[in-house]
Amino acid sequence: MAGQRGGLWRHRDFRLLWAGETTSKLGSNVTTVALPLVAVLVTHAGPFTVGLIAAASWVPWLLIGLPAGAWVDRLPRRPVLLSCDVVSAAALVSVPVAAGLGVLTVAQLVLVALLTGASGVLFSTAYRVYLPVLVARADLPEGNAKLQGGESVAQLAGRSLAGVLAQWAGAVAGLVVDAVTFLVSAGCLAAISAREPPRPAARRRTTLRREIADGLRWVAHDRYLRSLVSFSAVANVALTGYQAIQVVFFVQVVGVAPAAVGVLVAAPGPVGCSARPSPSGSRGAGAVRAACWSACSP
Repeated sequence: MAGQRGGLWRHRDFRLLWAGETTSKLGSNVTTVALPLVAVLVTHAGPFTVGLIAAASWVPWLLIGLPAGAWVDRLPRRPVLLSCDVVSAAALVSVPVAAGLGVLTVAQLVLVALLTGASGVLFSTAYRVYLPVLVARADLPEGNAKLQGGESVAQLAGRSLAGVLAQWAGAVAGLVVDAVTFLVSAGCLAAISAREPPRPAARRRTTLRREIADGLRWVAHDRYLRSLVSFSAVANVALTGYQAIQVVFFVQVVGVAPAAVGVLVAAPGPVGCSARPSPSGSRGAGAVRAACWSACSP
């Protein structure tokens, strides 16, 4: 148990999970600003096009947010995390390659946004329910707090970093650094020594629809989570709308430099409520519960 001096920081596997999760979230938040910057600075996209790219980033939360929880419950979590990091890195690297060949299109940027968005949904769901594999039940509150703290810092730092990278290396080249963050995350996760227990055979006979329904009921019957999810869902509808076009406004209307764009985008702080459920194990609908929450508060 890690409840001694230094807490979970003395736990090697937890440190690797924390580093992998935080680095991956850093990359995800760099992408949030970097892709619109590429669209505006390289393809000279207007508000509609940038809005389309932003929508492509978030639509996976709507389409696969709930099924993702049930899928993750049926699969080993670490391979899911590793696959998400590798897919995100490959998708992002394709942008500078296409730009170098002179064939970069808006359609490719939309596809990259979809792939990184879908990877983000699965990663966010899987890492929350992977924690109980690594640490004792009594250490879950500390572990969840540290993971959430790393995610919040990554959200602030990643958006600022995107502008700095665009200013320093160019909007397209900055995506290479972004891709590296996902590879670093994959390396950290691959180094974890703990192995997950096999899924019970009875668990595999549960239908996908039943697992999603269990997760929804779990959230709906908790009055605190029900209120937080409702607030987050409504707030994100409005906030995501203005975020979709703010890069266009800063660059094309105000004439702000790319480095300052990242700072301005990060200035409001994390969007939505930062509270997260803390699934205590892999039994039941743990990943589905996390996905129910994540689907409304990406």
